[in-house]
This record gives sequence, structure tokens and C-alpha cells, in this order.
Amino acid sequence: MKEINTEGANAIKFYNLMATVSFFTKPEMFAFLVCRSVQLTMREGICNYSIVGFVHYSAMLVSGNKMVKGIRDASRIGKSAMSCWKKRFHATHTLPQLYDIYHGWIAFYTEPLQSCADALRQGFDVGMSLGETGTAFLNAIQHVAYSFWAGEKLHTILEKIDYYLELALLYKNEVAKGYLSIFRDMISTLIDRSQPARKNKLTVEGMQNASHSAAINFNGALQAFWLGYNERCHHCVGKVPKGSPVRGRIAGIGIVFIHGLNSFQILKKQNTAKVRAIPREAIATLKVAASQEAEAGRQSWNFRNKVRLLEAELQSFEKRNDEAKESYAAAITSARCSRFVHEQGLACELAGQHHKKNGDILRASGFFEQAKQCYADWGSQTKVDSINQQMESFQEIEA
Repeated sequence: MKEINTEGANAIKFYNLMATVSFFTKPEMFAFLVCRSVQLTMREGICNYSIVGFVHYSAMLVSGNKMVKGIRDASRIGKSAMSCWKKRFHATHTLPQLYDIYHGWIAFYTEPLQSCADALRQGFDVGMSLGETGTAFLNAIQHVAYSFWAGEKLHTILEKIDYYLELALLYKNEVAKGYLSIFRDMISTLIDRSQPARKNKLTVEGMQNASHSAAINFNGALQAFWLGYNERCHHCVGKVPKGSPVRGRIAGIGIVFIHGLNSFQILKKQNTAKVRAIPREAIATLKVAASQEAEAGRQSWNFRNKVRLLEAELQSFEKRNDEAKESYAAAITSARCSRFVHEQGLACELAGQHHKKNGDILRASGFFEQAKQCYADWGSQTKVDSINQQMESFQEIEA
């Protein structure tokens, strides 16, 4: 493909910039601007900014797509664009934006979450060194999110957030301050809910558009789930529009997982067809994601444990106890192999609840002890206290 002239390259750069801005301020314009960038490249020629347009286009296709072919095609476009950038351009000044889009929106289907987190940190560092602070902070926001989903120790994540927040305050980046403040409140609560939450006006003042509102509700659902507030979790997930671009990222896949697990608690009070469909839809969505990893030769690093845990909970709910026992064991092993210590603890906790429900106190106690150790390794005293509270009932039974 021929190279585009300078005027055309500047036009593509403009569309890319506007697409990024529209994601936060006017999401309904995102697809139009991305398509204009790609259309101009196909008609006039390619440049280094065209790569950003193609990766944007790939991210747009991935967002909210539940079809195997759609995700596969989007991933191939993204990979091809990144390969072209490395071989033909490799322009450092586009690295922060490319890493934010590719590793934040696309790569989690084919690469370990830990690798995505490392790349996003690199995107932040390069962006700051180039003076591209806006793009650098977009990488920082994603870096924090990926670190959480990858199971990094909570205290380490909190240190990263405080570092990024200090810089965001220095550079007066309101978007970063808003998102990072939400993350900080959640992480602090998971570390130790007995500590008073830090009141931060940024969380209120900086959240005035649809993307920010979606982020608030996503994090609200996540925090409520880990704290055991099942109805609140269900409510927060329901407040996020299905068309929200936030659903296209790792947070969206993660919330599908959390929503599926949480629905089994909701079913105890609302055993309706609508609620019963939630875990089955979650399993289907995560199986699609897992199939992309398998196709890429990654042995389902990011999603297999989630599929097996959802299946275990469904089998437990339907009283298929032998199948549930095998699925819980598979979920625990898979999470451990992927170094998702938080989800390993969650699988052990739910396995313990399953055996407790079926009267096997000895086995339940063993799983709760494993869960407690995982949560301690993760750095969540809040979850350790929760497990201790659940184990107190064993003493009552023995008495």
C-alpha cells in the first residue's frame, strides 16, 4: 500500500484523536470517527497514524461482540496492525496510544493478563517521557485495572494508584484523577474494610458523563460482590447500559463473570427465568473468550478457570454434586496455574460453601482454610475476616 501525503496523515491523526476523546465524552460518535480514519487510509494510503486507526477499528469490533468469528476477526486485524507498525514504522511517538488500545481492548483475548498489564505500564512510561501525558494516563488507568484482574497483591496496586494519582494531580488530569479515585476506594475497602474510607470529592466532581457513570457502577458492582452485597451488585450491573463501551474491555468480561456468580445468590430470593438465564449467558460468553485463547495457543490462561467455576456453581445449584465437585477442583487448579490468587481463593470459598451446604463439614473446612490463605496472599484482610466469620458456624455445629 502506498504512503499517504502529509495532509492526509494529519487528517487521520485528527480522527484518531477525536475518537479517543469521544470515547469519554460522546461514545456514540466513536464508531463513526474510527471508520472515517480507516476509510481515509484505504482510499489515500497508509501512515503510522493509520495503524492507530486500524487498532481502534479492531477494538470497536471486539467491543460487545459475543460471536466467535467476530472476536477472531477483530483480533487478527489488531495483531496485523501491530505487526505492520513494528516492521514498517515502529514510531515511538505512537507507542503509548497503540499500547493503550491494543493491550487495553484486544490483547486480553490472546495474551495473559499479566503481560497486558506490563505493556500498559510501558505505555505509561513512554508516554510520560514523550510529554504525551494524556495518553500516558490512559495507560495508567488500564494498568491498574489489569493489575487487579490479574490478581496482583492489593497493597502493590494501591501503591501504583497513589503514584499515578500524585502525578495526575501534578498534571491536572481530571479524567485520571476520577478513575483512579474510584479504584482507590475499592482497593482500600478490599484490603481492610474496618479502616475509614477516604472521602474524595474527585469521585463526585469528575464523574459527569456516561463513560464515567458506567465506571462507577462497574466498580460498585465489583466491590459489592467481593463484600457479599449480592442485591447491590445485581443493581449496579443493571445500571450499566448494554451498549456502554466499558463492556468491551476486560472489565466487561470480568463483570459478566461476577454477575453470573452473583446471580446464584439472587436466585434464592428471585427464582425467575430472567435471573436463571444470567449464569448460562455468562458461561456462553466466557467460553467464547476462552476459545480465542485456545486458538492462539495460550491454553485458556485468562478465562478457563472462570468458565469452570460458573459451571461448578450451576451444577451445585442443580444438585449435580459429583459434577460440581470436579468442576470446583478444575477451577481451583486453573486459577492457580494462571496465578489468579484472588480467583483461586474465590473458587475455594465457593467450594467450601457447596460442601457445607451438603453437610460435609470436614471438606468444607479444608476449602475455607485454602481460601483464607489465598486471600491473605492477595492482601485482603476483608476477605480473610469474611472466611473466619463463615467458619464460626462450624464451631456451633460441633457444639
